[in-house]
Parts: sequence; structure tokens; C-alpha cells
Amino acid sequence: MKRLSALVVCALAALLLAGCSERTYTGTLTAPGDGAARTFTLQGDEGTVFSVKVAENVPVVAWPEGTEPGDLYSGNWPALRLSVKGRTSLFGVEPVTLEASSVQIDAAQQPEGMTLADGTSLSVWQASFDREYCAPDGTVLLEERLGSEAADAIESVAGLSEEAKENILGFYEAQGILYDLPAQLEKAHAAYKAEGEDFELYTLGQEVNLCAENSSTLWLVTKVTLPLGGRVVTEEPLCAAFDKATGEALGPDELFTCTGNELAAALLNAAGITDEPKRSELLAAFDESRVVFRGEALEVFFPKGAVPGEETALILGLDYTDEVKALLQPRALPQRAT
Repeated sequence: MKRLSALVVCALAALLLAGCSERTYTGTLTAPGDGAARTFTLQGDEGTVFSVKVAENVPVVAWPEGTEPGDLYSGNWPALRLSVKGRTSLFGVEPVTLEASSVQIDAAQQPEGMTLADGTSLSVWQASFDREYCAPDGTVLLEERLGSEAADAIESVAGLSEEAKENILGFYEAQGILYDLPAQLEKAHAAYKAEGEDFELYTLGQEVNLCAENSSTLWLVTKVTLPLGGRVVTEEPLCAAFDKATGEALGPDELFTCTGNELAAALLNAAGITDEPKRSELLAAFDESRVVFRGEALEVFFPKGAVPGEETALILGLDYTDEVKALLQPRALPQRAT
């Protein structure tokens, strides 16, 4: 009898310790909490319902752009995804009381969703570095990554005037997004219906980064990430050069000593590509905007599908040899290549 009592005491102690230990719980807030009482109800991802208490000294961090700590109680968003660290009361009776030691707003459901061609409504969730598009059952169909923008890319470039910055940013505002989001969502939804439980979310994105510079010229590369199916992606670069003094975009004739087919042939010569039909296929697919200037080498990019017989994208890397330098205008040699 004494042994049985001891076992019961040990079991109760274990439960108490489990209830008192601090851990992180994730879930969704679908209705605004009580700001005066500093409480809200969290629907946990594992099915448990929590009554969360947030003391005044508890830090609340809001990561998605446009959100703020007060949104736990404001009702400004249809729903919020949260991470709550804290201690709970004993499980068994819901809602389980959760005393928070920290709260994070990880994502906010946007007021406006998207509708597919067949009428399916998708919810849109904004996180700090990505945007998710979800099917009615909550499955994430596509993740749109929010990468660095032109303003971020030129922040570290010394000596740019305000006029130069405005011209560069104007160029990228006009360029806009280089992928077709609705078309990619249709593809992701079709794959989800066909694959069911085996479906893997699609990934899409675009970012702008500094890739090279010298005293008079800077180069920015736009990298577009496109899904090939599931988490398999291809990345396509698009390079643009700018005059540092004015911020005006530079054309091919201001960067190269020859352009068009003549430039393509010279670059393939430098790469040692002479065999047919590969050489003719590469000549036909050449695009001057796909020549990416980097400090250590020149890259000639051919997207997936541009070259017959190539199942993936193709990149030709060319060191700044005398042969390659002869193809560049004096202002078009990156700093590290001199």
C-alpha cells in the first residue's frame, strides 16, 4: 500500500513539474483578446486551446511588417500566428492556462485573399521575410520570399548622391516583379490536387543585390527564384549597370566594345566553345542582360529551357583574362578584376 502511495505521489510530482516547466507553444489567434485583462485565447497547433495571460512586463515582438504588439487585442487582422513561451497549468481541462514569459507575432493573415480560376479562395499570410498562400484546409501552396530590394542593395555603396539613388530606385520600380504570381499559384494548386499528401509547397521570390562596382560604375543583379515543382527551384539572374555619378542605367555599348551577336561569339570564343550545334544554340539564346558582372569573374547565364538539349540552366564563368578584358569598356572592369 505504501509503495502504491509512493507511486501516486511520484506521478503527481511529474505532472506538476511538466506543468511548471517552460516551453514554447505555437498556434493561431482568431479573435482579439481582452486588452484590459491582457489575456487572449490561442488555438494550439497540436489541438490544445490555451488561455494566455500576458503580464505588463512580458515582451511582445511583432515581426510582420505593419503589425504591432497591440494587435493581440486590436482585431486589426483576421488571424495571427503566434509563438508563446511560458508555463502552463495542468492539462486536462481546457482552456489550459498559459502564463506567458514572451510572445511573438510570427505571421498575420491579410484582409484580402486571392481567388483562383476555379473559384478556390486562398488565404494570404504575411511573415517577416515571406508571404504564404494557403488552401482552404490550411495547406501552404506557395511561399513567396521577400528578399532584399534595390534600396537595401545600394545602402552600402559609398558616395552616391540622392539624385543617383532616386534614379536607381526608379529603374527598379519600373522593372517591377519579374514573375507571374497568379500563374505560379495555379500550378501549385494543380500539383496539390494531383499529389495530395505528397505535395510539397512551391517557392517563389525575387531579390536585388550588389554584385560588382568600381570608381565610376556599379552593377546590381536581380535574382528571380522560380519553382520547378515542390521545393526544387531555379534561380535566374538579370544584371544592370549604373553610372555612380548620376544613377542612370548604362547600355551594352557603354559596357562592351562590341554588342549583340559579335559579343556573344567573342564570349563563346573566350569560353572555348566551338562545337556545333551547341555553339549555334548558345548564340541564338544569348541575352546581354544575362551577362552578370562579379568582382572575380564574368558570368554568362542561359535560363532553363533557353538552350535545346540542356535540362537545367547553364552558366559560363569567364575569368578576367586579357581576352575578356579586351571586350570591356574601360569603365566596365570591376574593382577586384583590375
